[in-house]
Amino acid sequence: MKYFLVLTFGILLLSVSLSAQEEQKFEFDYTIESLAFKDERAITVYLPPSYYKYPEDKFTVTYVLDGHFDPFIDLAAKTIEYNTYMYKYTPTIVVGIHAKQRGWEFSAPVEGNDEDANYQGGRAPELQQHFKNEVFPLIDSVYADKILSFRNLIGHSSGGAFVLYSLFSDEKDLFDGYLAISPAIRDDSQYIFDNATERLKSGEQFRKFLYCSSGTVGEREELFGGAVKQLDSILAVYPDHGLIWRTSQFEGMGHWTCVPPSFNSGMVELTRAFRVDEKMYFDFASNEDASMKSQIEEFYRNRQEEYGFTEIPPGGYLTRIAWELIDKEKYEDAMGIYDWGIDQYPKHYSLAKAKAKLLFKLGKMNEALAGFEKALTNLEGVKDKMPEEDYQEKASYLLEKMEECKKNK
Repeated sequence: MKYFLVLTFGILLLSVSLSAQEEQKFEFDYTIESLAFKDERAITVYLPPSYYKYPEDKFTVTYVLDGHFDPFIDLAAKTIEYNTYMYKYTPTIVVGIHAKQRGWEFSAPVEGNDEDANYQGGRAPELQQHFKNEVFPLIDSVYADKILSFRNLIGHSSGGAFVLYSLFSDEKDLFDGYLAISPAIRDDSQYIFDNATERLKSGEQFRKFLYCSSGTVGEREELFGGAVKQLDSILAVYPDHGLIWRTSQFEGMGHWTCVPPSFNSGMVELTRAFRVDEKMYFDFASNEDASMKSQIEEFYRNRQEEYGFTEIPPGGYLTRIAWELIDKEKYEDAMGIYDWGIDQYPKHYSLAKAKAKLLFKLGKMNEALAGFEKALTNLEGVKDKMPEEDYQEKASYLLEKMEECKKNK
């Protein structure tokens, strides 16, 4: 009987352990019975590092073409995972889209040689319908409580051509962010730019983010980099397009070596398009014609009005940026970040404490006292989420600072 109880307890512990591991799984494979392609299709979902840690957080979704090619999708997913963990990118769920015949699936029906016995016609429209009617509904249902209505698409080479094909097609609203890495625009795919020109000339508004990259080495990059420059020229002729348009050209990089830096550069630019990031805070600090807070507010107001999407950084991120400005003695700018951050997170303990510390440093004792009192109130609100000893340590610090403020009035 004793052996049975021990064995049963051991099995129970193993079961609980396996269940916990399952809850913390970050990669999932799904199979779709595709009506668009009339066969089975696979996708792989990669969850961000904070997916389980903060249940209230929500994420954009980034769809990456060539999800069947492990080295490529692993590079994409891990690059995004690392920089999301470091809070350099907007937190996002990555979905790898598996292809079976990528050349056909990424190209339009008008492309290719119809005299070729193996010619099937480009299947880009089917891929668009696969996204619209099959992939999106699956992701939206499985992750309903965790996703934002903001989708990105990333493609390389022929995948990059599909990115541009989709943006300048009737299905442009499939995605909000379009990232094309060394897009394979050849003679038979120039129609993409013809479509772009026609739509831009008509005054069509896109209200999307678009990023294109290329290298400088090799015949492919001479061709595809030229295509990116051609697109840039078209957009310059019709500047009222509504696109947030960003490009990168990587000197000394070829068609494949430009991929890693493109992932990073594209995601940084995408993040920067909808969130005031580290660089932008320092740019704002160097502008003497407007306050830090007013510049932040203007950025978010404009982006929300024009694109319907912005990302507010967490309070901890804001305090770190403010600390860097304090180190450079840019106290007014740091205060502007604290004030704006507290507007977003009025119950945030760390922001309230950090602002009070800066007021204390500046000798504004009455305001600092009120700030430390506010921080203590906010600390009480999160008391149940931390160990008692941590709470006591933080509360004691705030009480001490309040006494110092009273003595130094």
